[in-house]
Amino acid sequence: MDTQQLLEAAQTIDILQSMFAGDKNEWLPVIAAIGGAFVGGVSTFLPSYLLERRKLKQEIRSVETALVSEVSALLEVIEHRRYVYGLEESVYYLEHHPDKKKIFSVKIPVHYSRIYQEHISKIGLLHPKLSAKIIRFHQLIDSGVQDISAGGFVAETGGDVHDFEELLEIFHTAIKIGREVVGKKYN
Repeated sequence: MDTQQLLEAAQTIDILQSMFAGDKNEWLPVIAAIGGAFVGGVSTFLPSYLLERRKLKQEIRSVETALVSEVSALLEVIEHRRYVYGLEESVYYLEHHPDKKKIFSVKIPVHYSRIYQEHISKIGLLHPKLSAKIIRFHQLIDSGVQDISAGGFVAETGGDVHDFEELLEIFHTAIKIGREVVGKKYN
């Protein structure tokens, strides 16, 4: 090795020594503390977030199952008790006796839509189309129930053919929507 190469090697060694042997970086503890806080925060936030998300998904599934099941049960009751058939018979009768009114009264408990009433505050958690259909189904059923249960005008004073055609249309629409609710998967 010549003198020039020796001088360059000595300078390189001197630079390397100054890099590792100099004063310690005073920011290193701060960076370590920030890094530790970040890792600690992430390690406590992430499991909590995942658990809350799982809990929310279970709640959504539970609310959806309950509301869809209630719609299914109400459709079954309407079918078994032949409410639509009774309304159709009344329309037929009134079409042939237009000057008459007919009373149609059904004893319906106030708690017939208990699940809907208990979950109305959570209905926004569901798929928007499902929420809209469930709300529409219940509004239509409630409208019909108000007319044919105690205190309703069809149940008390009777209705004409127009009233019964309107009731029949309300129930047909509600049944159609209810079948859509029961038959589709929204998640």
